[in-house]
Amino acid sequence: MTISENVPLRHWKSRPAAAVEGQLTVSESASSEDLHRLLESLAQEDCAHSWRNFTPDGTVAQLLEWENSRRPTKLFFFYLHEGGTTHLVAASAVADRLNKTFPHTGFPVLGRCCILPEYRSRGFYRPVLEHRLEYCRAQYGSALNAIHIGAVNERISRVITDHGLPGWPRFIHMGEEALNVAGHIRHVGAYLLLMPHYLQRMLEVLDGVDAPAPVIAMRNALAKAENDDTHNLGLLIKDKYAEARQTGWFDTRSAQDIEQLLLFCESVPVVGFR
Repeated sequence: MTISENVPLRHWKSRPAAAVEGQLTVSESASSEDLHRLLESLAQEDCAHSWRNFTPDGTVAQLLEWENSRRPTKLFFFYLHEGGTTHLVAASAVADRLNKTFPHTGFPVLGRCCILPEYRSRGFYRPVLEHRLEYCRAQYGSALNAIHIGAVNERISRVITDHGLPGWPRFIHMGEEALNVAGHIRHVGAYLLLMPHYLQRMLEVLDGVDAPAPVIAMRNALAKAENDDTHNLGLLIKDKYAEARQTGWFDTRSAQDIEQLLLFCESVPVVGFR
């Protein structure tokens, strides 16, 4: 196994009862035994993780091929080194777009995160999240517009909407998506992290003392989203944008960024967009 990169530990704190000196590292590979254990743990849980659709006997190469048949994806495996031993703690993925047909770049997806049961409640989620965020920033630079993540677990929802990671906005609830997992439809919260420059471009298009009511509603919702307990922002923007177009507000203004945001929600798809 090749360890490719160290993950900063400033956001990782072990539980007081299990305080250890350890190092968390990340690799793009995993042994067959580690992958089998991770996939088996998912198969035994009542969760919405999409890897439950993949056989526990598969290899990393097969899993990567399975993922890339749907959309270009990078896999990450996180290892804890403590007391002279190394153990798989978590796995996750980053896809460069929602699906192969989504036409816009700069909207990556954080997906497939799983922390093995015996390592939960030790604060590993934040460094796993931070690594994926920094990977997106390194890949896209200033072209990064927004980052998508889905969450069915209330604890994960609380973390991503108040993660406290330096230099990163919080994730905003856009609506709910319906996923087919192991033959069942599961409703998952759809969240977006809006990069400041992307959010600012949308706000500038909505600015004006003569703005009609639906434009003001969009402007207010976007402006307070970063500091408010916002829910279903995507549906609000969808409805108010349709009303705003009827007023003629966008006849002489570019709605490109707003339309990209709405197409993203439609492509997820957020319930109510189709």
